[in-house]
Amino acid sequence: MVETGTLVSGLSTANEIGVMGDLHGDLAHAFRVSAVFANRGVTTLVQLGDWAAIWPRENWHAAVDKLSRRLSQGGQQMYFLDGNHDAHTILARFPIGPDGLRWITPNIAHIPRGWRTTIGGNRTLAALGGANSIDLQHRTEGVDWWSAHEQITEADLKALGPQDADVLLGHEVPFGVPSLDRHLAALPRWPFEAEWYARRSRYMFHQAVMQTRPKLTLGGHYHHFVDDTVSYTDGAGSFTCRVVVLNKNGSGISQAILDTHTLGLTFLRRNTTEAEPTPKGKPND
Repeated sequence: MVETGTLVSGLSTANEIGVMGDLHGDLAHAFRVSAVFANRGVTTLVQLGDWAAIWPRENWHAAVDKLSRRLSQGGQQMYFLDGNHDAHTILARFPIGPDGLRWITPNIAHIPRGWRTTIGGNRTLAALGGANSIDLQHRTEGVDWWSAHEQITEADLKALGPQDADVLLGHEVPFGVPSLDRHLAALPRWPFEAEWYARRSRYMFHQAVMQTRPKLTLGGHYHHFVDDTVSYTDGAGSFTCRVVVLNKNGSGISQAILDTHTLGLTFLRRNTTEAEPTPKGKPND
């Protein structure tokens, strides 16, 4: 296993950040995507939850070591949020370092909920992982479900703080996103209790958006690509937020490159070196 504890500067100094949707422990996908980013000169990667390279009753030490070595070949670092399908109790064994991150290896770090940094010289990036599992009826507590840990809590919102952020990273997505809502409405229904439980984490992430008023949110969780610009209103007035949801590991649009200076996004599939066209009406600045 690669030794932990080495501090790597990446997010705050990167001109571009490669962003990945749900990974679900799929190392083959991670290798292909990291190569796509490396070919474009992107060395700082962020994965938006359901990383799951660490998983109980599996040889996750070897898996993480293999991923770390592959990233090293491209001079890359990977930062990840926790989603609902992550082994939270194992992640918690890794101490939070002086920079506020949990370093799993010298080039892989978990971003705790509420963490903030500066990107692009003068822009604030904040992170809030976590989500509730709608498929809880098919999961076993402590085996592949950690109900007490997956949920976004009031303490998480307090850790995030009320200060504005330019970019909010999450596994979840706020309310009021038309493309996502249409997609979800067309899916088969889950039991009422499961849908209510899942909706609770979306509500909590929506609260995070309202308290930080970001220009851009990046999330995953729903296994469906979305790029909507939404207007929200609170007691301080209205603000506009670009809400981007990346697909999961697979051939869909589950990758993007974030320009940290303009907050522009270039979307990528794992099977091509060509950028996906920016959706109509979505400027790159």
